[in-house]
Order: sequence, then structure tokens, then C-alpha cells
Amino acid sequence: MSFGARAFVFIVYFVLGLSFLAVPGVLFWEFGPEKALTFAAFDSHLFLFFPTLGLVALAAFYVPSCAFVDMYWRHVSFGRLRFLIGLVVLGAVATQIAFGLSANPHRSVWDIKPATLVTDKSEPAGCSDAGKPCERIALLDGVTNLTHVSQRRLGVREFFRSCQAEPLIEADTAEETKRFCFASTPLTDTPRLSTDAECCQAQRRYQSAIDRLYVDPTQQSITGRIHKLLLPSKVFFLFILLAISVLLTLRHSGVKRHYPDQISRIELSVIVGAVAMIFFPLMSQGYVQSADALFGVQQKGGFRSIVTLMSFLFGAWAMLLLLFSFRQHDQDLELAAKLAGVAVSTIAVVKYDLLVSIVVRFLGSGADTLSIALLCGLALAAVLVLLSPLARRVVVGSEKQPHPGRA
Repeated sequence: MSFGARAFVFIVYFVLGLSFLAVPGVLFWEFGPEKALTFAAFDSHLFLFFPTLGLVALAAFYVPSCAFVDMYWRHVSFGRLRFLIGLVVLGAVATQIAFGLSANPHRSVWDIKPATLVTDKSEPAGCSDAGKPCERIALLDGVTNLTHVSQRRLGVREFFRSCQAEPLIEADTAEETKRFCFASTPLTDTPRLSTDAECCQAQRRYQSAIDRLYVDPTQQSITGRIHKLLLPSKVFFLFILLAISVLLTLRHSGVKRHYPDQISRIELSVIVGAVAMIFFPLMSQGYVQSADALFGVQQKGGFRSIVTLMSFLFGAWAMLLLLFSFRQHDQDLELAAKLAGVAVSTIAVVKYDLLVSIVVRFLGSGADTLSIALLCGLALAAVLVLLSPLARRVVVGSEKQPHPGRA
């Protein structure tokens, strides 16, 4: 591979990596460690995935990306033109999608600046102290409620509320089971429990309070502005991985022919990258589960509306990588890998809710300092192994040397 191809990919991925680190860095600087950890766990698909597993994926796909840049630049007909057009198209589409996601009228608690959140109180004033129900709880207290409950349970689906009557099903005349409501009630040993109607109203008031404050630019957090500015880089990163996966499948023979000395490393990197990236849809689903418990399932639009489709696309993406990784080997191994992939996919579909609930507990709103530190440590180790020849030799042994007669 040429030095120019490696330098180009390094610069692009280095800039992407900085953008992944910038948003959580600003979050911790602006809100302080305690509140930042709460927000980072709640929106773990943004604040935990990208600076950890996202960096692992960047490191894993570095060599495959270098191979394709070099191949299109030197070995593919009209490759330079096709490469530049593809890059521009991906960037334009990523920017358009990012703008669409940012246009969502519903905002998160961390979109409001810290000083405003500190002064925000439950409504009506003094409701929690007087023992009477609140129309909506203070914004910081609501997300803190969710964190504490998520750390005690496996998922929070049981706190979902039915906020719309079903006209085709007769209403149950039995007395409704009351449950704790994150958006209206302080968390105590014996909290007041709410009906669905009461909690749905509180959830609407809670979200409306955030949205009303966000309309005023002076109330917006720096973190929210930086996130909006850098969101296109995250979407672009996801498109790049999708493009590489398609090319790995369609042009596997070209990769093997032009870069035979790198094929084993590419295969290993692709598998590691796929394992890292599969956590993105899981953490996104975990965020949706937490958001539905806090803000209500009736709210649609924005990122939450595309999570299901995105999870399906990631499943197809993983199958593409599986096809590439094992088509180089003998038929028995390829068949075994495909059967294993089908089995794992079937289990994931049947037990998907359980998987998401586990993610909510350890990598979502229920994540504690230990689980976050473990995630960061594993991600750092993976990046070092992927990028450092010395670390790779220690972990996987000496790499295969190319045949002397090969270019």
C-alpha cells in the first residue's frame, strides 16, 4: 500500500476520532463528572459508544480502508474519479441525515445549560416536599431517578405507559395497577405510585419543559451545540463502514490479489470491527428503552424513529462481513461459520428484548463507574492491539510474513 493512501486514511480517521472524543469531553467539562456520567450513561449510544467502541472500529477498519483507497487510486478503472464522487456523495448524504436528526423538536436534558438545570424545580413549587403529587419533577431529578432505578433492575420496560386508548379493544374494567413514574415522583423507599394517565401527563410536561427552555438560545448548553455541529461526522463514519463492507464483499478477489500480505490482518480487523459495531444498535435500543420510560412511548421522531430500521441494517451489514471473512477459507469452515451466524442471529431475534435490557443495565442508563471504566479499558487495549505491531505480536503472536516473490 502506498504511503499516500495510508496518510490520507490516517488523517480522515484521526479527525473522526477527535470528533468522537470532543463531545463527551465537552460534556464532562461543562456539567462536571457526576452529572456527566448520568447523561453519558443515558445517551450511551452517543457519549460512551463513539469514544470507546467507535474508536475500536476506526482502528479495525484502518487497514481495509487503506487497501481500498490504494486500490481505487492505482488499480481500478476510473478509480480516482469513482472514489472522489463516492466520498462526496457519502458526505452529502451524511450531512443531510444529520441535519434531519438535529431538527427533532424534542431535546434531551443535557441540551440545557447547567445553570438553568440547577435552578429548575418541580412543578408546582414545593410539591415533592409537601407530599403531594407533582405535575412534573425537576429535570435533573427525572434523569437521576432513571439512573438509580436502572442500576437496580434489568431493564425498565415494565415502566412503559400506555398513553393512547385502543379503540378496537375494550378497556379493562379492573382496577389499574399503579407504577412509579420517573417524570413526576421523587425516588424514596416508599414512593407515590401513579396511574398511566397521571404519568403520561407528567411525561408530556417534563418533555415540554425541556423543549420550551431549548427554544431560547441563551439556555442551550455548549455540549448540545458541539454535538449538533459534529453529528455529521458520526453519520459519515457509519456510512464509511457500510461502504467498506459492501466493497469487501464485491471486490474480495481484488483485495486478495493486490494485497496478499495483508489479507490475514484485514480478516482479523474486520471481525474485531464487526464485534465492536454490533454494540451500536444494541446501545441505541437501550437508549430508546430508557427514553420511553422517562419521556413516554407516545413521542416519536428524531433518532428514536429510525433505531429499528438501523438495527435491521446492521444485521445485514454483519452478514456481509461474515460472507467476506470466511469465503477465503475451505467450504467446511465457510459453511460452519454461516450456520453459526444464522444460529446467533436467531437467538438474538428471540431474546432481543433481554439483550437490550442487559445493555441498559451495564452499558446504558444503569451503567456505573465500574462498567464504564471496564468499557474504556477494553477499548483502549483493542485499539493498541490493532494499531501497534508490538502489542499485536504479544497478543496474537508473530504475523505471517509475505512470500519473498510477492509484491
